[in-house]
Amino acid sequence: MTSLFDASITNEHNPRRFVDAASVPYIVLPPKGFKHAKLGDFATVVNLRNGKIGSAIVADESAPELPMGEGSIALARVLGIDPDPRSGGVEKGIAYVIYPGSGNGRPRALDEIVSTSQAHFQRWGNLAMLRGCLDRDMRGHSPR
Repeated sequence: MTSLFDASITNEHNPRRFVDAASVPYIVLPPKGFKHAKLGDFATVVNLRNGKIGSAIVADESAPELPMGEGSIALARVLGIDPDPRSGGVEKGIAYVIYPGSGNGRPRALDEIVSTSQAHFQRWGNLAMLRGCLDRDMRGHSPR
């Protein structure tokens, strides 16, 4: 079950009410990540190790003590990461660009997630902006 759900499906035991980790690329934020982002906002996720870029939606909240950086099985596949929930994933090398206020608090179809996230990423400045932010951060400055 995800924190983001389809309210039109009133049966809380119906799996279709929630965002499907196997088919929808989504990210999970800790509570402090919701200072600016909201459930349903769009995001772009970049695997800095292999250059793969994925579109995603903010669909869940993790426990407060967990670090930033969880994603769905579908997102892991797009990013070329082992998607196994028990043994997969990576500890570092993933960058998240979240577009605050971009969502409507409801789940979205895959094609809408991809097209909207890609449009936001282009307007934001694409990989050039991300590289600039990461370079500034590595020099001890705050990223934009």
